[in-house]
Amino acid sequence: MYDSAFRILFLGENQTWSKLSAALADPADMQLKVVRVDSLPHLFTALAEGYWQAVALDVHAWNFQGLHYVEKVRGEYPAIAILALYSTYLKDLDTKALTSGASRCLPIELLTAEALHTAVVSCISEKKAQTVLQKAPPIQLSSDLKELPAFPASKAQVISHALNNLLCVITANADLLAEQLQTSGTEVRSLSEIKRAAKSAADLTRQIK
Repeated sequence: MYDSAFRILFLGENQTWSKLSAALADPADMQLKVVRVDSLPHLFTALAEGYWQAVALDVHAWNFQGLHYVEKVRGEYPAIAILALYSTYLKDLDTKALTSGASRCLPIELLTAEALHTAVVSCISEKKAQTVLQKAPPIQLSSDLKELPAFPASKAQVISHALNNLLCVITANADLLAEQLQTSGTEVRSLSEIKRAAKSAADLTRQIK
C-alpha cells in the first residue's frame, strides 16, 4: 500500500477551493496533502521544484481557462496525473477535460477525500503498468509482416493529440459564443452545427487511436 502522503497541487477559483477544503476536512485514513497555487506560472514552478503525485485543476475557472491549463500542464508534464474538477451542471465539461489531457474527472458536487485518493492511486497504478509494458521486449515480426508499410505510432499520437486539442478549442469557444447569443437565428444554428461536427470528429478520433 502507499505509506507516504500524496502531494497534490491545486489551481482554481475560491468556490472550488472551498469545496475541496471541506472534502478534506476529515480525511480519516486518506493520506492527502493539497497545496493551492494562484497562477499557472506558480504551478509550473512548484512542479519543477518539488515532487508531486498529481495536479487538481478547476476546469471551469476564469471563464473556462482551466480547460486550457489542462492542455498546457499535459504538454509540459506528460506523466503527471491531472485531476479535472468540474461541475455536473455544465454539460460535456468532463468530456472536454479528458480530450484536453486530464487523467481523471471528478465532479465537485460529489468530491470526497476518498474519491480524490482513489483517483490518484488509479493514475499511479496505470503509470506503473505503462512503464512495465514499455520495458517489455519487442515482439519479433515475421519477414512478411516487416515488409508491410506501417504508420509510425509516434506520428499517429502527435496527430491525434493535435486534433484533440483543436476540437477542444473549437467546442469550448462555440459554447461560449452560444451563451452570448440571445437570438435563435442562423448564428445559433451555425454554432450547433459546429459543435455537432466537432463531437463527431472527436468520436472518430477516439475510434482510430
